[in-house]
Amino acid sequence: MPIPQALVERYRRLFRFYDRDRDGSHSLSGDFQPVAEELHGRWGDRPTPFPDLLALLLSTYSHEVERRDLDGNGVVDEEEFVASHAVVIEAFGRLPLQARAFIAQSAGRFFDCLDLDGDGCLDLADLEAYASAFGQPTGGIQSNLARMLAAFDLPPDRLPKAVFLELVAQYWFDPSGEAPGRWLFDLGVECHP
Repeated sequence: MPIPQALVERYRRLFRFYDRDRDGSHSLSGDFQPVAEELHGRWGDRPTPFPDLLALLLSTYSHEVERRDLDGNGVVDEEEFVASHAVVIEAFGRLPLQARAFIAQSAGRFFDCLDLDGDGCLDLADLEAYASAFGQPTGGIQSNLARMLAAFDLPPDRLPKAVFLELVAQYWFDPSGEAPGRWLFDLGVECHP
């Protein structure tokens, strides 16, 4: 089953977002290890939501690189990144309840890693820190967040966890032009090529 074109375009945009070192591929050392270290570093002396947050982030990113590295060369190019989503889309369509439970667990845990004050909402600083860790611009995040939250009739500056999980599911799996989740990773400008 081919990936809907709207999703292909999102995945290509996401690929560019994740390409922190701008080399046209994803690797643990070049793209994700520095991000994991920055996200972990934000916590400073505060207790983290997981006993070894840095190890959890590195393990998660390592697994994702390995899963997407279809030719086994240690890096993920844009075509591999896009193609790796086909099996996930198929599973989501076949097992939607289990897929949503997986999103709640995996994306929910990631949310907790970003939610520095532990209040169950991401604020602008949390989202900007994530984009900055990938070397992306932050200027358009506030207006994009307000646009997504308006679709849920929510105030423009705080992203609750339940809404975040819905936006993630929409981003990954809903090819319609109506889903507010299509705007995730939309920074108001094209991500660095």
